[in-house]
Amino acid sequence: MTDIGEGVSVEVSKEEKPEKGGLIISVRDICTGERIPEAEIKVGRETKTGDDQGEAEFSDLSFGAVNVKVKKHFKDVDYATFLIHYPRLLKRYDAKSAASDVAEIKKDTTKKIRVEIEVYKLIDKCMFHRKHIDPGGEDKYGHWWTVVDDDTSFGWWPKYHLGREENRNSEPPKPLAELPSNPSKMQIIQHKFEKSVYNVKSAIYNLKESAPGQTARGVEGELNGQTSFGGTDTKDPHHSDSGDEQYQPIRFDCFELSEIRDCISSFSKSYSGEWSWFIESGNHCHTFQKKLMKNCKLEKVKVLK
Repeated sequence: MTDIGEGVSVEVSKEEKPEKGGLIISVRDICTGERIPEAEIKVGRETKTGDDQGEAEFSDLSFGAVNVKVKKHFKDVDYATFLIHYPRLLKRYDAKSAASDVAEIKKDTTKKIRVEIEVYKLIDKCMFHRKHIDPGGEDKYGHWWTVVDDDTSFGWWPKYHLGREENRNSEPPKPLAELPSNPSKMQIIQHKFEKSVYNVKSAIYNLKESAPGQTARGVEGELNGQTSFGGTDTKDPHHSDSGDEQYQPIRFDCFELSEIRDCISSFSKSYSGEWSWFIESGNHCHTFQKKLMKNCKLEKVKVLK
């Protein structure tokens, strides 16, 4: 018992503040290390947009491990792939990248971490051109060619103009001998029969060695139409023209521009075989460009026209 007026000591508990920390996220290109601005950055339940330096700061984070998620939509390079090249049928995609990490938050400390993401990039100075088939125009078959750098381009051509004698791979039937001056009835019948056979053989030969016939069966092919169409070993005859369709390739993996240019040049200069076309089958400028795109991993494209 205490006397009146004697003080009493009472212990009062104080609420402890939770341990907090901070985090700075820096978003970088996984290949080059360059800063990636305006990415969507999520830490726990909070989401921010990175600044023009590719960073976002989060404060008042609880002590312990926290999930970090980064997303970026490279809208300028939304791309497409071909389901069918001709006639054109595309499948379109958003150029989006994402990455994640785990950061350890410590009391009264602001930690900085770097999150690397894949970056979609246009291949500089590289363009796929496609000129449509035009039966009444100068290029009846149309043409596809690939430009790489300002002074280099590649396409696949027949070595000689179609229908020309240089493309022939067979001999015309031998003309019939003249009937004697006083032929017998049997000789006349025989001659008429042989003439009919000759006419059939001539018709087959003329069809086979006509421009459409040579197109279907195939003729000697050549890079850039150097012999007959005015190209050079490094420049397609349509180099300075603009295609009815235009595509710029896109990559998001790590690459050097010199490697892509070397791949295009090496593929083109080693390409060989005939030139032929029949309802998109055969070996022609279309198949040449499609194989080049696949060989050099350039099948993702931005559609320009």
